[in-house]
Formats: sequence, C-alpha cells, structure tokens
Amino acid sequence: MGLNLFRIVSASLPQLLILLYLGGRFDFIFGFNRTDYGFTILLFLFVLIPLINSSWLLVEITLSIRLARNRREPISFFMPGVALLFFVESLLVDIFLLSQARM
Repeated sequence: MGLNLFRIVSASLPQLLILLYLGGRFDFIFGFNRTDYGFTILLFLFVLIPLINSSWLLVEITLSIRLARNRREPISFFMPGVALLFFVESLLVDIFLLSQARM
C-alpha cells in the first residue's frame, strides 16, 4: 500500500508542475503564479520533483534486484523503466521551465 502510494505521488507530481505552468501561462489559475506563494510552490516543486523521482528510481532498481535474487528469476525492467521515464520527464520539465525564465 505504501509503495503504491509513493508511486502514484511520484508519477503525478511532474504533471502537477506542468499544470501549474500551463495554468499560469493561459491564466487558468487567476494570477496565482504571480503571487509570492505561487512562486514559492513553483520553486518547491521545481526542486522536489526530481529528488522524489530519483529516489523512486533507486527504490525500483533495488526492489527488482532483490526480487531477482530471492526468486532466481531474471530481473524485470518494467517498473525501473517506468520510474526512469518519469525521472527523465521531471528533468525535461525542469529544463523547459528554466528555458522560460526571464532574467
């Protein structure tokens, strides 16, 4: 139960950052992104999402190795692949947001 919740949160956080950006861009969140609180949330998610997704990737790699060692079966790359996909997505979203920043 706990690991599935962690997976759901880790997979949905990059989409939340995308929605926050698009909501601010098209003014769907009524100027929330221009407030101090909105900017703080954006920075918090900007830093937190890659950290959470990298920890999810490490957990999935560790679990797949443990399960393969205990069952004597080949290593499954499905869940580490999904975690890697979301980790790369979070990095790409961060790079995109950095490219949109105006000095």
